Amino acid sequence: MSKLIFTVLWLIAVFVVFPANHLYAQPTAEAVSINGSAVYRQRIAMPPDAVLTVRVEDVSQADKPAAVLAEVHETFGARQVPIPFSLQIPKTHIDPSHRYAIRATISVNGELRFTTTRHYAVLTRDAPSHIDLLLDAVQSVSKTPAPISPNTLAVALPATFVGVTPCADCSGIEQTLTLRADGVYRLRRVYQGKPDGSFTELGRWSTDTSGKRLTLLSGTELSLLEVIDSDTLRQLDRLGQPITSPANQHLRRAVQVEPITESLHWHGEFSYMADAATFTDCASGKRWPVAMLGDYLAMERNYLQARSAPAAPLLVNFAGRLEVLPAMEGSSIEQIVVDQFGGSQPGATCSLLQPDKGTSLTDTYWKLIDLDGNKVALTPTQQREVRISLDSEGARVNGFSGCNQFMGGYVKDGSNLKFTQMAGTMMACEAPLMELESQVLKMLSNTTNYRIDNGQLLLLESDKVLARFNAVYLR
Repeated sequence: MSKLIFTVLWLIAVFVVFPANHLYAQPTAEAVSINGSAVYRQRIAMPPDAVLTVRVEDVSQADKPAAVLAEVHETFGARQVPIPFSLQIPKTHIDPSHRYAIRATISVNGELRFTTTRHYAVLTRDAPSHIDLLLDAVQSVSKTPAPISPNTLAVALPATFVGVTPCADCSGIEQTLTLRADGVYRLRRVYQGKPDGSFTELGRWSTDTSGKRLTLLSGTELSLLEVIDSDTLRQLDRLGQPITSPANQHLRRAVQVEPITESLHWHGEFSYMADAATFTDCASGKRWPVAMLGDYLAMERNYLQARSAPAAPLLVNFAGRLEVLPAMEGSSIEQIVVDQFGGSQPGATCSLLQPDKGTSLTDTYWKLIDLDGNKVALTPTQQREVRISLDSEGARVNGFSGCNQFMGGYVKDGSNLKFTQMAGTMMACEAPLMELESQVLKMLSNTTNYRIDNGQLLLLESDKVLARFNAVYLR
């Protein structure tokens, strides 16, 4: 009898000490365990047959299919998010010099509903072993691509293209380009190994009559690519010529379309009439209804105070995202959700700003036209123009100095202006561009005050004009 009691007590102790073994696999000497959970923001319940798939992939070479090290499938059943997962990766499959990432999807009857759109590193370079994944909704796409007609892009859309292209002072630039059929694109560049090395732009794409030359335009930011085939794009220089380099210049189609759902910085025209609000993006020219969610009320209140007339457009900036939501009438449609309202520029529009009509130091795209008395023009190899933008919220400044992105803070007191805590990426460029960048950064560090004159921003050191900028917004 005492032997039976001892056995029962031993079994109870085992279950008390190890209650979570059914959720998380324990690491062994031969394997590494990656645990976590998957969740999404939308208040949508999944049916019992929904399936969460989680994979660990080798993403060292984005221009080649990612090798899958481990994969797990979790059926929802009676559960809803967050759904826990656990994967075991044999140590013999892990190369310390490689990069690995974890991805997840949720599918119903083989149809993709949610997917990860962020990069979650695992296994190497001090990456964590516990990962909580945030998934984003995927818009439903027709399973039969629309036929390609003349004068359109020779690629079935929507599509996402990825690749790692050369970087002068890092291991590579991870590029993710999503092209939508309505002419909108989103391009994300991640400079590997650099803190704050992620940059995202949204704009409008266009093509030539052959459908083989792709132009990406975001404000005045311009990129050119060549369509090699339906699954491959190649970067071109600013003159539209192939880049002569043995390094990879290709972006290849991803298996799944990465939707444009992350929060981005938007700049465009907001209008409100008869309980309906719309927003026209300056970078893409695309117009969306505005959902009355998030920080929408702050933008509406500002509009009612700052508009020039009822229903007149007002130039605004905000952080927000695209989301498919129920419309006031009819089925669900894509709308803009305002996460955080930034500010407005009364009297300005997305077209080229008129001199001295509401031109503001902050929340304006300033293009450099003159530096130390010399005109500044794009060189044949220069991909982007020198520009600067000062945010009204948070007193932050960002821009492009000729070769690198930069960011920092600023202090403004009346007409006095000082830039502080400046930092930026550290790419290497051709000598003329490096010299231009050095002059631009020196000019910013020497700035003590400013003046806006005839629609131009003048940065000064006392009464000496250091640089002139034009205020530009292009559709």
